Amino acid sequence: MAGIKLEGLRLQAYEHPSDAAALNALTHTAGFDTLITKLNAWGIERFLRVQLTGSYLKVTQDSFPDLYQIYLVMKERLDVPIEVDLYIASGGEINAFTVGVERPLIVLTTTAVEQLAPYEMAFVIAHELGHIKSRHVLYYQIAEFLPLIAGVVGSMTFGIGELLSAGMQMALLNWKRMSEFTADRAGLLGCQDAEVAWRTMMKLAGLPPKYFASVNTEDFLKQARDFQALDADTISKIAKWLNSVGAMHPWTVARAQQLLQWIESGQYEEVLKHPQGPAYGAAQAMKFCNVCGNQLKGTEAYCPRCRNAVTGYGPPPAPPLPPGMPPPFVR
Repeated sequence: MAGIKLEGLRLQAYEHPSDAAALNALTHTAGFDTLITKLNAWGIERFLRVQLTGSYLKVTQDSFPDLYQIYLVMKERLDVPIEVDLYIASGGEINAFTVGVERPLIVLTTTAVEQLAPYEMAFVIAHELGHIKSRHVLYYQIAEFLPLIAGVVGSMTFGIGELLSAGMQMALLNWKRMSEFTADRAGLLGCQDAEVAWRTMMKLAGLPPKYFASVNTEDFLKQARDFQALDADTISKIAKWLNSVGAMHPWTVARAQQLLQWIESGQYEEVLKHPQGPAYGAAQAMKFCNVCGNQLKGTEAYCPRCRNAVTGYGPPPAPPLPPGMPPPFVR
């Protein structure tokens, strides 16, 4: 599986701006810090790990060598220095998800394993590794298992259900949808083939297996461009918002449109050339918070994203750790 190893790849090099904006809104939602503290104290991550590892098949070099090799290549290519467990779960749809902050694990459905070609599986695994590298997992697993947390945990005496207000749930789901745009960029940086990304998204959108061999990605890309054109109409914008506000994932065509826009802007090729971020001169010309890496205008006394005092500038540092998250990338 030929490709470029993106040594030193940084989140800031490929993070989608809507992801960063939605995360900023989420972390400033009233009661969110309390929710994180309570979930950490209760041990929601241990609960999910026991549930998942007790039910699903673990992928190893001996049991599923082809899948394991794809994982190893994507892990190296995206420069993810921590070990990640891989599992297969019974499922009728092409899907994958990630949980676990201290010990991340990726779950692939049986249908994904059966219906995705090796390079398409590489895109999916790199997408999930992107969530891990971008430190999405703590918030991602709260959003992914929100019904379980609200229904089961909230019915107990931990006071968690009361914290999950409608505003917080909306902020969580909105961020999760935006985080998929960042993870899709990681998926493309992993497989390094846009055609593979389009085929994978078409399968995720429901392409029947009998059409896999004759798939026409040009029509799909035209649909993605047509979808972008809908934004010119205010009524269409409102309709798209109403249809997506409660969804866990952005529409697949919208994801394709966002990824296509990133490619056509030239930023994808720039990341392949400079995985650590802008060239040194450009980085020096830009100003970033020296705590969270948020880009600044240069006049702020406090960063609007992390609320820390701005004491210096320079190339974007690694993003901050969310509450309760241990340093994940220890070499």
